[in-house]
Amino acid sequence: MNHPGKEALSWLRSLAKLLDESTCRYQGDPVSLDHGLQTLLQIWSRQIAHDRSVFWIGNGGSAALVSHLSQDLINNCGVRSLTFNDPSLITCMSNDYGYGQVFKRPLLALAREQDVLMAVSSSGMSTNIVDAARAALEIGMDLVTFSAFSADNRLHKLQSTLSFHTPTEIYGHAELTHEALIHAAIDTFSRGEGGR
Repeated sequence: MNHPGKEALSWLRSLAKLLDESTCRYQGDPVSLDHGLQTLLQIWSRQIAHDRSVFWIGNGGSAALVSHLSQDLINNCGVRSLTFNDPSLITCMSNDYGYGQVFKRPLLALAREQDVLMAVSSSGMSTNIVDAARAALEIGMDLVTFSAFSADNRLHKLQSTLSFHTPTEIYGHAELTHEALIHAAIDTFSRGEGGR
């Protein structure tokens, strides 16, 4: 006999376990998760100190996630934070240049050296995310990535400032783990524990 309630509880327990199993690299080298989160807080603190911006990109569920977290970073932490999720902008870029350029072109127009790009992708394989992330590195931005699925994914393999990875093939687990990690950083930062 099937027990959906038990299956759902098992799903939640797996999610909690994935938070402990998530990993981080700093400039390509493995670091502890707490070191990675502390570094993220310091990066955001520098953005305030030097009047710089944080940009966010994601597709689908990750697009909703970055919109939510970007406004939290503005509202709770006072960081200048922007997404590229305006429907007119997305449809314009897609129509004129193709969906692969939907984040890269606005980023090239708006971002400056030493701004930050927060790139979130469950698969880490989306061309529009990876191409924008590469552009961020060319501009001289700090690149912070969150991905899941294979640790060999294209986004995680970039020479990011920080790269967080969650070892799961389940979209819900990936999205919620990414959200939990970033929420933990935002909530810590907003309490004045982010190195400000």
